[in-house]
Amino acid sequence: MHDDDRSLRDQLQRADPARGLAPLPPTWLDHRMEQIMTDAPLTPVSDPRRSPALRVWVPIAAVATAAAAAVAIAVPLMLGGTPTVEPLALPEGGGLASGSCLPVSVETLQAQQQAFAARVLTVDDDVVTFEVTERFVGEVADRVTVPQVDELTSDFSLVPFAVGDSYLVTATDGAVTGCGLSGADTAELRAIYAEAFGG
Repeated sequence: MHDDDRSLRDQLQRADPARGLAPLPPTWLDHRMEQIMTDAPLTPVSDPRRSPALRVWVPIAAVATAAAAAVAIAVPLMLGGTPTVEPLALPEGGGLASGSCLPVSVETLQAQQQAFAARVLTVDDDVVTFEVTERFVGEVADRVTVPQVDELTSDFSLVPFAVGDSYLVTATDGAVTGCGLSGADTAELRAIYAEAFGG
């Protein structure tokens, strides 16, 4: 590689506003490219050759997930309290104000009305229920519900939430903030939250 090429590549990397964000999983990138290349809506492809063992384990896993969710809901009630629940919306247009996302910064996080850490308890009928584990700013209920992110219509500034996973979430005007301000509870995002909220 020529020295001028290396210098230009370094300059472009430094100017990249998304350099601090974790890369998207390859499956999401493949899906996004497929969306761009075709006008037809994508539909999930089922595999008719699924093994009998998988057909046995899927219902068992569903029952186990339901049982875990029931325990998570019942235990606080048995301990003498009813958890408060707050609904939040997804951002309109996925949170992209001008077609692109700015880098996640301390200042942008501090401008949010609510910020919290949470774990997904359930995803039921496309409604995600979070159990709040830590509050950084604003009044946040014990549980927060949001619509599930739709992979087919999402701009990928937010990704679908998964049961059992932990997330860092910001919200303003009753809607979750996208563009990297809300996402999986990774070391990188946690460090920016800590700097913004003194954690």
